[in-house]
Amino acid sequence: MITYDKEKITSVRIDDNYYNSKKKKHIKYKKPKITKKLLFEDNLYDLGELYRQIRNAHDRDPYHKIEVTFNTTLDY
Repeated sequence: MITYDKEKITSVRIDDNYYNSKKKKHIKYKKPKITKKLLFEDNLYDLGELYRQIRNAHDRDPYHKIEVTFNTTLDY
Protein backbone atom coordinates (compact mmCIF):
# COMPACT_ATOMS: atom_id res chain seq x y z
CA MET A 1 0.00 0.00 0.00
CA ILE A 2 1.30 3.44 -0.88
CA THR A 3 0.86 6.21 1.71
CA TYR A 4 1.18 9.93 1.08
CA ASP A 5 3.05 11.97 3.69
CA LYS A 6 3.46 15.72 4.18
CA GLU A 7 0.89 16.64 1.58
CA LYS A 8 0.43 20.35 0.90
CA ILE A 9 -2.22 21.81 -1.38
CA THR A 10 -1.80 25.49 -2.20
CA SER A 11 -3.71 27.89 -4.39
CA VAL A 12 -1.50 29.97 -6.69
CA ARG A 13 -2.79 33.31 -7.95
CA ILE A 14 -0.78 35.24 -10.56
CA ASP A 15 -1.58 38.92 -11.15
CA ASP A 16 -0.11 40.35 -14.35
CA ASN A 17 -1.78 43.77 -14.34
CA TYR A 18 -3.95 46.11 -12.30
CA TYR A 19 -6.54 48.78 -13.06
CA ASN A 20 -5.53 52.40 -12.46
CA SER A 21 -8.70 54.43 -11.87
CA LYS A 22 -6.97 57.79 -12.44
CA LYS A 23 -5.70 56.82 -15.90
CA LYS A 24 -8.71 54.56 -16.51
CA LYS A 25 -6.73 51.71 -17.99
CA HIS A 26 -4.99 48.47 -17.08
CA ILE A 27 -1.28 48.72 -16.33
CA LYS A 28 1.05 45.69 -16.46
CA TYR A 29 3.45 44.91 -13.63
CA LYS A 30 7.16 44.61 -14.43
CA LYS A 31 7.14 41.26 -12.62
CA PRO A 32 3.89 39.38 -12.01
CA LYS A 33 2.69 39.22 -8.42
CA ILE A 34 2.37 35.64 -7.18
CA THR A 35 0.18 34.96 -4.15
CA LYS A 36 0.13 31.49 -2.57
CA LYS A 37 -2.53 30.39 -0.08
CA LEU A 38 -2.26 27.10 1.83
CA LEU A 39 -5.53 25.16 1.52
CA PHE A 40 -4.63 21.77 3.04
CA GLU A 41 -1.74 20.19 4.93
CA ASP A 42 -1.88 16.66 6.38
CA ASN A 43 -0.88 13.01 5.88
CA LEU A 44 -3.11 10.79 3.71
CA TYR A 45 -3.35 7.02 3.48
CA ASP A 46 -4.60 6.20 -0.01
CA LEU A 47 -5.16 7.56 -3.49
CA GLY A 48 -8.90 8.10 -2.90
CA GLU A 49 -8.25 10.52 -0.03
CA LEU A 50 -5.68 12.35 -2.15
CA TYR A 51 -8.19 12.70 -4.97
CA ARG A 52 -10.92 13.97 -2.60
CA GLN A 53 -8.66 16.63 -1.13
CA ILE A 54 -7.52 17.85 -4.57
CA ARG A 55 -11.14 17.94 -5.77
CA ASN A 56 -12.14 19.86 -2.63
CA ALA A 57 -9.36 22.39 -3.25
CA HIS A 58 -10.58 22.94 -6.83
CA ASP A 59 -14.14 23.39 -5.57
CA ARG A 60 -13.01 25.96 -2.98
CA ASP A 61 -10.88 27.98 -5.42
CA PRO A 62 -11.95 27.15 -9.00
CA TYR A 63 -10.38 30.11 -10.84
CA HIS A 64 -6.75 29.71 -9.78
CA LYS A 65 -4.07 27.05 -10.21
CA ILE A 66 -3.70 24.38 -7.55
CA GLU A 67 -0.22 23.17 -6.58
CA VAL A 68 0.16 19.78 -4.86
CA THR A 69 3.33 18.46 -3.19
CA PHE A 70 3.74 15.22 -1.22
CA ASN A 71 6.11 12.37 -0.36
CA THR A 72 5.21 8.72 -0.88
CA THR A 73 6.19 5.55 0.97
CA LEU A 74 5.49 1.92 0.20
CA ASP A 75 4.17 -0.16 3.11
CA TYR A 76 3.95 -3.95 3.09
